[in-house]
Amino acid sequence: MSHDSGFLLQFTSHKLSALHSSYSLSAIQNATSKLQAAVKEIKRQQGKQQHIIQIAADNDIQLIEASPLPDPPVTHSPTQTPSPSPLTLDQLDVNNSAGAFHIQNKLDPTEDFSATGLDKKRRLVKEAAVHSWKAYEEHAWGMDELQPITQDGRESLGGIGATIVDSLDTLWLMGLDDEFSRAREWVSTSLKCNSSRRISLFETNIRVVGGLIGAFELTADHMFLDKAVECVNLMLPVFHTSSSGIPNNQVTLKQTGKKTPRLHGSLVSLAEYGSFGVEFYALTQRTGNASYAEAAENIYRWLHERFPGQGLLPTRLNRNRGTFTGMKTYTLGAMADSYYEYLLKMWLLKGQKDEMYRSMWENSMDEMMTKLMNVSVGGLLYVGLIQQNTMFMPRLEHLTCYLPGNLALGVAYGAVNGSKADHYMAVAKNLTYSCWQMYERMPVGLAPEMVWFHPTDDMQAGSNANQLRPEVLESFFYMWRFTGDVVYQQWAWQIFLAFEKFSKVESGYAGLEDVMAVPPVHDNVMQSFWLAETLKYLYLLFSPPDLLPLDKWLLSTEAHPISLQPSLRSSLKPASEHIVPLV
Repeated sequence: MSHDSGFLLQFTSHKLSALHSSYSLSAIQNATSKLQAAVKEIKRQQGKQQHIIQIAADNDIQLIEASPLPDPPVTHSPTQTPSPSPLTLDQLDVNNSAGAFHIQNKLDPTEDFSATGLDKKRRLVKEAAVHSWKAYEEHAWGMDELQPITQDGRESLGGIGATIVDSLDTLWLMGLDDEFSRAREWVSTSLKCNSSRRISLFETNIRVVGGLIGAFELTADHMFLDKAVECVNLMLPVFHTSSSGIPNNQVTLKQTGKKTPRLHGSLVSLAEYGSFGVEFYALTQRTGNASYAEAAENIYRWLHERFPGQGLLPTRLNRNRGTFTGMKTYTLGAMADSYYEYLLKMWLLKGQKDEMYRSMWENSMDEMMTKLMNVSVGGLLYVGLIQQNTMFMPRLEHLTCYLPGNLALGVAYGAVNGSKADHYMAVAKNLTYSCWQMYERMPVGLAPEMVWFHPTDDMQAGSNANQLRPEVLESFFYMWRFTGDVVYQQWAWQIFLAFEKFSKVESGYAGLEDVMAVPPVHDNVMQSFWLAETLKYLYLLFSPPDLLPLDKWLLSTEAHPISLQPSLRSSLKPASEHIVPLV
């Protein structure tokens, strides 16, 4: 249609000028402006689609027309959830990779994973944390993140000292008392959430509010809880600026004579507005102030009532209109991940008593398996995404690799049972293996942001950067805790060694611009989640299971620990019965 758009505008403008006598000039100009905007959007979407097609052609990627997902029904009547048609356990066999690639990094059979060996590995991870923290303190203290190559800092998250607050519970768990004490002092005297800079409400919640709650949980120091309350009290008014209760993500919390923070934009992603539940509900539990939980839970209830029975939701929403954008993307990765993660974790945090969360999670997982899950030509199970409403993209994002751990957690707590639990665990096991292959098949032993699955060559790096992400290690942690299989510790150790070899620099650790390049070029960022999540999961993987046992603790999307209520602690059951052993 784009080749006709110029003619369409000319024709319509001519018709509008002929009607000048019947309509006011302002009305005609307004109609013309709207039409021009519509044509511009059509051109933009067509250009985007052509760009995707060109990328696919350049990389020999087959684009598959997926069975279309229905638009979210704007109705209050129940809709039928599609029944999953799961692959059999035999079809989900990790040994089915057929040797499609030369494996770059072989496991060392002599590596020691005894108690003594694990103690040594744990100490080396702790040394990595000390090296990271020392560089941050020296070059970027009080700033959001360290730039390790230029040896300075950056205010990437609104100038709220994100690395300090995000790292609090990691420092405490590792016994880094002096470092923790200095971090606590900064939080007490310098942390201000009423920044005059534009911030992401989502990032502030998961990194800062979550970090403060996690520190309070471990130390019982009420200063941390008071700071969390202070921050969330500034955030609450944003939840009351739309009829749906969905907040803007980009806001300025510093109030300059206004009753509400300044808001920026109206489009928000599923992860941005759907990831407040765990932190806000935990804050209500610890303060008795119901307004925190209500603000977060109203969003889940609004989605549940507006789109009943539907699991997967589009990633982008216009919060003012309460409608999803026209060209829809369905994914469990970027812009959606923690929403699905928190459906399960809200069910757990509320004592497994709120069926709405469990059913929403189960529906989402079932639809993921029927709509987004596929097996590559080399036998690797992966979870792709749908773009442009119906176009299936055969790629796996690193961000999606939290999913195996989330599935295993659901099975372990009985969110699903029987043959479905068997299937969920088979998916978790095989998807964990595919996520591991994102590391093992790269020349530097570190994963890219995303891989494509080609119809002939199987897995290939797509977006080649490595940003020190934690999601694969997160799933290793859950799979090891629930199965006791040492292979997850072995894989984690290989990843740690690769970080040591290629990401460690004089001042901290840096991401890589291209995991296919040897030697790689560093990206000059030490993300705050490196200390908050990546190193924490490594430390926990080499620690005894009684450090943050999962029958007593819940980890947020940023790996901040939240203690479970006593009534829930007896609910965890072994998941190993659902596991097909890795060979």
